[in-house]
Amino acid sequence: MTNVDVDLNLLVALDVLLAEGSVTGAARRLGLSASAMSRTLTRLRAATGDPLLVRAGRGLVPTPRAAELRERVHELARDVQAVLRPQITHMDVASLELAFTVRVSEAFLEFLSGPVVAAVTRAAPRICLRFVPKPDKDARPLREG
Repeated sequence: MTNVDVDLNLLVALDVLLAEGSVTGAARRLGLSASAMSRTLTRLRAATGDPLLVRAGRGLVPTPRAAELRERVHELARDVQAVLRPQITHMDVASLELAFTVRVSEAFLEFLSGPVVAAVTRAAPRICLRFVPKPDKDARPLREG
């Protein structure tokens, strides 16, 4: 048996790649260039001995092995991130002074925004919610402010 160092960054990258099903989408989520994400996928393929994502038409689909690993990888990545984050013992939500921009559909705005605002106002009266229309599924405008 050989002693091999494992790069845990690959675990997070694999989790995002399997969730996105796209090198470009995964790169965007991780703040990397598409070429850097492509190199990471190459490293993942070498580490696992599996292609993981293969071309199908215009997109990528997970191999059977990748599909089998998806949930386990997600849980492991979540656990690793939880271990490496500071533990918050108590948060006084009522004292938070933050503003959130939430992209919503017209239906959400019409039927659910009122109850959401009421619940947030009860729990955290200094929170400001701003609803903006979501005409499509592209999250780039929200990420870019």
